[in-house]
Amino acid sequence: MIWVFLSILAGFGDAVSFAIIKKLKKIDVYVKLMLYCLVALPFLSAGFLYYEFPKVSPGFYIIAAINAVVWITASLLLMKALQMSDLSISIPMLSFTPIFLLFVSYALLNEFPGFAGLAGIFVVVAGSYILNMPSAKYGYLEPFKSIFRNRGIFYMLIVAFLFSITASLAKIAINLSNPAYFMFVHYLIASAILTPLFFNKLKKNKKQVKQNYKIFLLMGIAVAFTELVVAAAFKLAIVPYVISLKRSSIVFSVLIGFIMFKEKFAMERIFGTALMLLGVILITLF
Repeated sequence: MIWVFLSILAGFGDAVSFAIIKKLKKIDVYVKLMLYCLVALPFLSAGFLYYEFPKVSPGFYIIAAINAVVWITASLLLMKALQMSDLSISIPMLSFTPIFLLFVSYALLNEFPGFAGLAGIFVVVAGSYILNMPSAKYGYLEPFKSIFRNRGIFYMLIVAFLFSITASLAKIAINLSNPAYFMFVHYLIASAILTPLFFNKLKKNKKQVKQNYKIFLLMGIAVAFTELVVAAAFKLAIVPYVISLKRSSIVFSVLIGFIMFKEKFAMERIFGTALMLLGVILITLF
C-alpha cells in the first residue's frame, strides 16, 4: 500500500504549490506558468538517480505532447482561478476530478473502481453545498448557483475535468516509459511551448521575479517532488485511486488558506472540504 503514502505526499506537495501560486498573485499568470515549468525541470532530473533512460516509441511523444497541451490549458485556468477566489473555496472543486475519472479513466485505460463507491458522488455534492453554505441564506439552491456565478470556482470545475484527462494520459505515457522520464519530458515540452509564447512578458515582470526568486525555487522543488511521487504511485494503483488520495491537497489547502492567507468562513469550508474528501474516498475505496 505504498501508493497510498505516495499519493498523500503528492497531495501535500500540491497544496504547497497552490499556496505559492496564490502568494505570487501579483505576477503575470503566463509568466508564472512558464517559470513553474522551467524551474521544476532541474529538480525533476533528480528522478534519473533512481530511474534509467528508457527506450520509447514515437507514440510516447505524441501522447506526451497532447497531454502537455491539455495540462497547459488546465494550469492557466487554475492560476486564473486562484487570482479570483480564495484558496480554501476554489481548490476544493478539484474533488470532482475523481468523479470525472470514473468515466475518463474507464474510456482511456479500462480502469473502474467498485460501483458501490458511486455513492460517494452524493457525499461530494453535499460537501460542495456546505462549502458554499454562507450563500444559502439567499436560497437553498444558491450554493450550487455560486459555482457558475463565481468565475474562479467555475474555472476550477473545468480544471478538475481537464486534470482527469491529463492523469489518464500520464499513466499511459508512464507505462510506455517510466515516471522520471515522462515527467521530465512533459515539463520539457510544456516549457518549449510556453517560453517562446510568453518570454516577452517575463521582461515586464523581471523585477518582481528577481524579488521572489527564492519562492520560485521553492515552487520548483514542490512541483518536482509532487510529480515524481504521484508518477510512481500511478505505477502501483489505478488512476482514480491515486488522484482521489492526492486530493488530500484540498484539506491541506484549506488549512493553509486559513493560516497563511487569513481566509474567512474557515470552519464551514473545512467541514465542507472534509465531506467532499470523504466522498472521494468512498468512490475509490468502498
